[in-house]
Amino acid sequence: MRYISRNHMLFFLTQARCLLLFLFILFGLKGCTYKAHPKDEWYFSDAPWSQIRLARTGETPAPQDTMVLMCSNRVFHPERKKILGDEMDSVGASRLFLLVSKQGEWILYPLKSIEEGMRYQRKRNLVVYVEGMGKNFVLAAERASEISKQNDVSVVMMDYPSIHPGLGMHANFKYARHNASQSAPQLVSLLQELQRNKQQGKEWTTVKWTLFLHSMGNILLERIAKEQLDSVLSPGLFDIVALNAPCVNQRNHHLWLEHLALGKTILVHYNHQDKQLNGAMLLLFHRQLGARPHFPLARNAHYVDFNPILGSLHSAFVEIPRRPPIPLRSKQYFRRLFHGQVPDFSDSTQFGKGWKGIGVSLK
Repeated sequence: MRYISRNHMLFFLTQARCLLLFLFILFGLKGCTYKAHPKDEWYFSDAPWSQIRLARTGETPAPQDTMVLMCSNRVFHPERKKILGDEMDSVGASRLFLLVSKQGEWILYPLKSIEEGMRYQRKRNLVVYVEGMGKNFVLAAERASEISKQNDVSVVMMDYPSIHPGLGMHANFKYARHNASQSAPQLVSLLQELQRNKQQGKEWTTVKWTLFLHSMGNILLERIAKEQLDSVLSPGLFDIVALNAPCVNQRNHHLWLEHLALGKTILVHYNHQDKQLNGAMLLLFHRQLGARPHFPLARNAHYVDFNPILGSLHSAFVEIPRRPPIPLRSKQYFRRLFHGQVPDFSDSTQFGKGWKGIGVSLK
C-alpha cells in the first residue's frame, strides 16, 4: 500500500472541502429566488419610483442642482411608474439622461447628446463610472450621485441591468456577467462621444479624466481590450484608468491589459481576502484579478493591494447611505484618484509591499 504523507492528506481534505462548498453554493443557490436584504427591499419594489419622474416639457435644471449624466441600455417605459426596467433594451439601444436631484426628488431629463448635458454642469474633473453586479437604476443613480457629491467631480455613468428580482442568485450572477459583456460596445460609443467633445474643445476638455470600473464593470473593459474595440479611441484619452476589484479572470490578464492604451496611468486594485471575489472564484473555477493576481503582470499597470485597510471587504470607494463609514485612508486615496491625481507609490508613509510582492499595499 502506498504511503500518503500528512501534508498530502491535508491537501486532499482541503480540496474536498472546497469542492463540497462549491457544490453547496452552486446547487443551493440555483433553487433560490432572489431575496433582498430587508434594508434594500425598498429599492426592489416600485416605491423608489414615486420620487423619480421624467422632466416636463420646457422644464430645465438650475445650475445649483445636483446632477449626473447616465447612459443606460435598460428598457425604457416612459408611460410607466418604473421608467427604466431590469432588462436590456431589446434592440440594444442606449439612452442618455441628465439625472437631477431637486427638493427631495429625482428628475430625469432625456438628452440627445453628451454636449447637451454638459451645458448645465460646472466645469469639474470628470469621472466615467461603470458599476458591477446588483444595481437597479435607482441604486446605480444613487451611487453615481454620491461619488459626485462626496468628491466634487462630474460623473458620467454607464448603467446596465445587473440584477433581476425574478431570478435566483446563481442565475443573477450569470445575468449580470452576460449584460456587462453585451454593454461593452455601448460604453465605447459613449467614450467616442466624450472624445469628440474633447477634440472640439468643448467643456471638460481642460480638466482631469478618470475611467473607473468596479467589479463586474471590468468585464466591459476586458471585452473592449480583447476585441480591440478601443481602436476608435485616442490613446491616453483618460489620465487614469482604474480597475477596482475587477471581477475578471486573472489568468493571462496581462495579454489584454497591455494592449489597452486608454489611460496614461492604469491601476489595478486587489484584495486577496475579498469575500465576493473569492466566492466568484468558486463559481467560475478561476482566480479573479481583483482578489488574487499572479505573474505575469501587465507591464503598463500599477497594482495596489487594499487588504491592509479593507480586510475581507469588497471595496470602499464611496460612502454609501445606510452602510458603515469607509476607512479614512481609502476615502483619501479615491478622492485623489477621482481628481486624476496619480498616487506617489514611492511614499513609504502611504504605501508598503504588496501581497506576495505584487505591486504596493495601501497602508
